[in-house]
Order: sequence, then structure tokens, then C-alpha cells
Amino acid sequence: MAVKFEFYQTPKPQESAKKTYHARVINQQHVDSDQLAEEICHQCSLTEADIKAALVALSKQMAEHLKNGKRVHLDGIGYFQITLQCPETDNPKKLRAEDVTFKTVRFRADKSLKGNLTELKTKRSQEKPHSSAITEEKLETKLTEYFKTNRILTRRSFEEIFRLTRPTACRTIKKLVERQQLKNIGTSHSPVYIALPGNFGQ
Repeated sequence: MAVKFEFYQTPKPQESAKKTYHARVINQQHVDSDQLAEEICHQCSLTEADIKAALVALSKQMAEHLKNGKRVHLDGIGYFQITLQCPETDNPKKLRAEDVTFKTVRFRADKSLKGNLTELKTKRSQEKPHSSAITEEKLETKLTEYFKTNRILTRRSFEEIFRLTRPTACRTIKKLVERQQLKNIGTSHSPVYIALPGNFGQ
């Protein structure tokens, strides 16, 4: 199987008229813990339940060490460390410790992991999700079909249904929420959407 990609225009300062492009992986599917556990259990003596429990415990222990400013190294996978953020200032003395907060977790792959990927094959995607427009008719048809068998919709599911990039999916979902066709019943950080009555077959 080959990695599907498409070419995207590289953002440039306005004064630069020359267009350049870069290749980007088109992510249409994702692998979750359930699938990994099922695949791993066939390669060792652990059960799927054992593997899932180990992954949950690993996540919790990693978080504890990261909270203390430590880097976490998983052999054959890579290094994890936190990054911080704070308001811009011309004088660090103006900021308090409370102004410095968690930003994200940065990952650096081990050489062995990168080495296992050097022979991957690539294939240009037949679709161009970054330039494809979604018509109202397509929105109605696809989401009506989806909600026939699903109660909730996630942003990732929306990406896969319409084969969109994350930014485009977020913009489209936001529009549907503003039009009161979808409603977020999750949180702002982990949104989960339902179709409001009178929309998409509901």
C-alpha cells in the first residue's frame, strides 16, 4: 500500500509573487487503540484487554512525568516532551509563573522508527480535498445517509466522509453549527455533534 499525497501551495509573504508547492500526506483514515490492540495481540501472548490496559496506564504515567518537566523516551518509538507558552513581553519580570502555561507535546522519532519508514511508497491522490468544494446537495445527501446509522458526528468522521483537510472540515462544521443544523454536545476541546431536528433526516 502506498501513502497518498497531494501538492499544496506554500504560504508566502505578500511581496513574493513566485508560487511554490510542497507535498502533504492526505489522511483519510485513522488507526485507534482498538485496532492496534487487535493487531498486536496476534504477535504476542497478550490479550487485547491486556494491551488496552497497558496503553491506558502508559498514557497516565507519561503524563505524570511530563508534568514534572521530564522527557519520556519509548525505545524504538521516540522522545516526548512538553512545550510552554506565555504572553509576549519586552520584560520577563512583568510575567508571573501563572502566565506560563502548557502548550503541546512535542514528539521526536527514534532513528529505528524512521528507518522502518524509509522504504515507504507514495502515490498521488486521485482526489484534491484541499480544493474540492462541498455543495449543499452533497452535504445534505452524505450527512443524511450518515445519521441513518450514527447518532453522533466527530470532526474526524466529517473529514473522512467528505475527504477534507482538518481546517476545511472545521470551517464547514462551524457553518453548520451557526445555521443550527448541527449542535455540539461535547466540549470546545473535544466537540461531538448531533443533527438538530429537521436536519439531515432527523
